[in-house]
Amino acid sequence: MTQPMEKTEKQPIQEEEIKTTETVKHFGEDCDFHGIKRILRTDYQVWRRVLWLIFFLLGLGFLAYEITQAFQSYFAYGHITKLDVLYSNIITFPAVTICNLNNFRLSSLTEKDLLHFGDNLGIFLNGTKTISHPDYYNATWINWVNNINWTAVAANDTHQDDFDVAQFYKRAGHQVEDMLLLCSWRGGVCNSTDFKLEHTHLGNCFTFNHDHNNRLYTRNAGTEAGVKLYLNVEQKEYLTHDNSADAGFKILIHDQKDPPFVKELGFGVAPNYHYFVALKRQEITNLPPPYGICKSGALKHYDHYTVPGCRIECELETVVNKCGCRLVEMPGNDTVCPGNKYLDCALPALEDVEHSDRCICQNPCELHEYNHQSTFVDLRQNTLDKVHKTNSHLTKDEIKENLVILSIYFDRLNYETIEQLPAYTILNLFSDIGGNMGLFIGASFLTVLHLIEFLTMKIIPAKQSHQSKVSQSARKAVKVQVAPNSD
Repeated sequence: MTQPMEKTEKQPIQEEEIKTTETVKHFGEDCDFHGIKRILRTDYQVWRRVLWLIFFLLGLGFLAYEITQAFQSYFAYGHITKLDVLYSNIITFPAVTICNLNNFRLSSLTEKDLLHFGDNLGIFLNGTKTISHPDYYNATWINWVNNINWTAVAANDTHQDDFDVAQFYKRAGHQVEDMLLLCSWRGGVCNSTDFKLEHTHLGNCFTFNHDHNNRLYTRNAGTEAGVKLYLNVEQKEYLTHDNSADAGFKILIHDQKDPPFVKELGFGVAPNYHYFVALKRQEITNLPPPYGICKSGALKHYDHYTVPGCRIECELETVVNKCGCRLVEMPGNDTVCPGNKYLDCALPALEDVEHSDRCICQNPCELHEYNHQSTFVDLRQNTLDKVHKTNSHLTKDEIKENLVILSIYFDRLNYETIEQLPAYTILNLFSDIGGNMGLFIGASFLTVLHLIEFLTMKIIPAKQSHQSKVSQSARKAVKVQVAPNSD
């Protein structure tokens, strides 16, 4: 009785297998995959079906290779750079920071200033009160210095360790009222109140058009549509030491968001010339990770991330951690280092960080730059006479020796945009996968859905049903074999 029963048990399983085969055959005749119809056609000779199977497998191989290449391209996170030139009827004018190459004015130095900072400024020979370069100073000032009773000055300096460096920088540095002889903006008059005091490593600097929330704009190109500055170098106020700079100004043209980092940026202008500085605005957009390396957001002391701001904050942190106070030109609410600490700790700490790789800053994700091209011409006598009429406190010789004219403008009303874009996006990935599927196996997105539907609705349930019936058949067979032994 066992054999007929086993035969009866196998019949449903065989019927299930035949049904599954018919289902697969029906799917092959109905689907859009290249070659599948011909592989499953029963009226084809075997060699033709085998040949079509080989072709189909080759197509699958090429498809797998192309999909692998597509994923490698996507995860390489490459980028391309798009450059465009746009025209506008109005362009934002940049901030213009002006710094005299001389930090402190000779006539503003007091006895206490010389006591505390004379050696640091290079006025005296090391460890003495002897003027290092007497040939470069006027006789009146030299006599005044030589007649100073240093013992009495030191005795009267009851706050020697608390010397106010911030007040010294502000008072002894060049003043915008003396520096600015004439100013015009788009043909109108501007004056010293349009400039903001900025403390930098060059002492007092002054920024025109500094307010980010109230920026100036220009609607025309050319010299008359920009700013024109008549500046006084004040060479008679220059200090002379072994590392002293030449006479003139350092000019930095920058976005209002950027703090003036004149220590490393900017260009110089010399007296007795008229400089024409033609601007071109650039708007740069960098990609963040994983496509690129850039940072955005706010800094601790600045509303927007910039490389100069990052560098300044890094230097500030280093000096404060080492000395417990900051330099005058650094932002924040930390106390400015007093005299001795300023010279013995803060300045050496800053010099150490400047010569190290400690302050490495990433590029910002958004950046506005102003490229410039400058030319210059000699000043004529009639220009000098014109300036003398409105600045009679200066002699004609002083004007000739110290006058710098600076015209800053846009030479055309256009600007460049430089934008980083992903070289291979998720859309490119899907497009390439879909295109290669259509090329090599004739499949599309809907074809893939058809295959998924067939597997989930037909094959998987049929496989589960087949396994269930096989298990039931096996259990019944075991029971039949065990029954006679139990008697």
